[in-house]
Amino acid sequence: MKTVIALCLLLAVTSAEYVVKNEENLQQYRRECATELKVPAEHIEQFRKWQFPNDAVTQCYLKCVFEKFGLFDAVTGFNVEHIHQQLQGAEVAPPGDADHDDVVHDKIAVCVDTNEQGSNACEWAYRGGVCFIKENLQLVKHSVKPQA
Repeated sequence: MKTVIALCLLLAVTSAEYVVKNEENLQQYRRECATELKVPAEHIEQFRKWQFPNDAVTQCYLKCVFEKFGLFDAVTGFNVEHIHQQLQGAEVAPPGDADHDDVVHDKIAVCVDTNEQGSNACEWAYRGGVCFIKENLQLVKHSVKPQA
């Protein structure tokens, strides 16, 4: 009986671990979100250049991408640990084993809020997302690059 409980606990912990995504995932999520939200072509061009205007289309697009990445939930908001694992995933061994006591973690945490403003989920995701991108653009780009 103890063995069964131990196995169940191990499976629960293992299934809760964040899986670092790559550029292929990013491109897939971008396509899916653009299609689901019927994002205009001119917005797509801006997004490819990492430009995200503050409008409803962009806000919901970022929310969609972050949700697909497993970084944002419309009820609980951003998951700082998952974001940190994603940003440093390719840099640490094993992948995704980020040190949550370092400077990068602190930079991410600064961008997270509990939506005290009462914004809708799209605005909330946009606010945090634009902050992450602004503060960590090179790390964001690097985190989804194909690995050699």
